[in-house]
Amino acid sequence: MITKGLGRLAIGMLLLVSQTGCWDIKTIQDTNYITAIGFDYQKGRYVVYCQMLDFSSVAKQEGKGGPPMIWVGQEEGDTANDAYTRLYKTTQQRVFWGHVGAYVFTRKALKQGVGKFTDSLVRYGETRFTPWVYSTDEPIETIFSVIPFFNVSPLTSILMQPVENYLQRSYIRPLRLYRVAALTREPGNTVMMPSLTIRKDVWVKNEKPDPKLEVSGVYAIAKKNHVEWLSEDEFKGARWIEKSTVRTLLIVFINGKAELSVTIENPKARITPRMKGDQPLFDIHIEAKAIVAELLENVDEDTLQKQVVKQIAEEIEQTFKQGRKRDMDVFQLEHVLYKQAFPEWSKLTSNGEKPLEDYQLGDIKVDIQLSHSGMLKMKDKVQQY
Repeated sequence: MITKGLGRLAIGMLLLVSQTGCWDIKTIQDTNYITAIGFDYQKGRYVVYCQMLDFSSVAKQEGKGGPPMIWVGQEEGDTANDAYTRLYKTTQQRVFWGHVGAYVFTRKALKQGVGKFTDSLVRYGETRFTPWVYSTDEPIETIFSVIPFFNVSPLTSILMQPVENYLQRSYIRPLRLYRVAALTREPGNTVMMPSLTIRKDVWVKNEKPDPKLEVSGVYAIAKKNHVEWLSEDEFKGARWIEKSTVRTLLIVFINGKAELSVTIENPKARITPRMKGDQPLFDIHIEAKAIVAELLENVDEDTLQKQVVKQIAEEIEQTFKQGRKRDMDVFQLEHVLYKQAFPEWSKLTSNGEKPLEDYQLGDIKVDIQLSHSGMLKMKDKVQQY
């Protein structure tokens, strides 16, 4: 019995020793993490920028110590994938692409087509369709090197987390890659890609300019990679059409003078196409709730409502005209025609072979419900101190 027990023990020891264990595991410090990718196109070559962060700065919460460490690498190749692969020559360690949170395109890259830069990425198992997508006219390495407030992780900037800013001030909707893919596959859609710039004239840190990122407009991308830029002011009428608008401010002018401001919440837009001969017209109906946010002079409620309605309609018309000047369908009206009046769309676009050209806005109707005026009554004039 003792011999039999010793035999079993020996076999068990041999099995235990023969286990491979986790000898090939990679620790955090043995991997480089790409957090953002930029794209450019220069002299027939695909240029790729990659941002990497010091992993210790990702968990930085209170801004203790120095600013976070940021590395930006640049390579070029005959294709985008060629450029990615060339980066491996200098990355020193294994690269992990699963933490990429944003893609940034230059105008020249957009003219080549988003898919030419992202096709190899979305085919790779570590990447996803969820990164935020931006355009810019700034140097991409500079965009990637901007540090948020309090020396916290760059992952807390607008580049990586645009939603909270949008919830407070809904002007230009953040855009993810999967939405770009969806819009470009649907007939009559125009992609409105947020445009990033660097503002050096707003914030000062210890009496020195402290640059910060800002969404300053959009690059509109239509069929055949037709690309045009609209500033935020030119594009502001789109916020009344955009279904995801949460909260946006409107300065109300009475006789050309700013008298008060109102916050518009959750506007709901309904667009209805109709034909006038061979020309499609698009009627727009807006319903929204308004809250008085600031009252500088006494304004009666009826005058206020009429002026808010007028200004919203004017902003919609202005943005529509800016788009028409650039041959851009900024309100996706062709797609509305495609969904609601397919026979007319098919006839006017040769079944999608050419863009919708001869179209105009019809009637614009705006219904505003004045909800409340905060802690003060409308009839109370602001006390001057």
